[in-house]
Amino acid sequence: MRRTLAENGVFLLRIAVSLLMLSHGIPKALEYETLVQDFPDPLNVGTEMSAMLILFAEVGCSILLLLGLFGRFASATLFIAMMVAAFAHHFADPWSMKELPLLYAAVYACLTLTGPGSTSVDAWFKRAMFPQGASASQGQPQADPGAPT
Repeated sequence: MRRTLAENGVFLLRIAVSLLMLSHGIPKALEYETLVQDFPDPLNVGTEMSAMLILFAEVGCSILLLLGLFGRFASATLFIAMMVAAFAHHFADPWSMKELPLLYAAVYACLTLTGPGSTSVDAWFKRAMFPQGASASQGQPQADPGAPT
């Protein structure tokens, strides 16, 4: 019961934070031409590259996380993006401007540690490729440890 509740919690958290982040990323993607003209460049890689990186994180990785595909990679990428937003882009801003990216970063840190959960493409792929009960020796019974051979 406890495991089911935890898995449902991870699923709900993953879906909610993905949809919320998409609400930030999709408007940026739709206004890409005007966005790149004055987008901040906290990493000193150019405004267009900075815009592409944040769009990759906010839209691409949010979709991956929504599906549970490459879940740890997607959540780690989003964690890094939110830390850059909080501590590089909003460095001189008051705490209230850092609060939302840090809240997102905390959620992404948790999802990076837990993984996307059992209701994800990652979990489905793992179950399909490595079914439970399949031994490494392709069906040959293994001797008990310490048993004479």
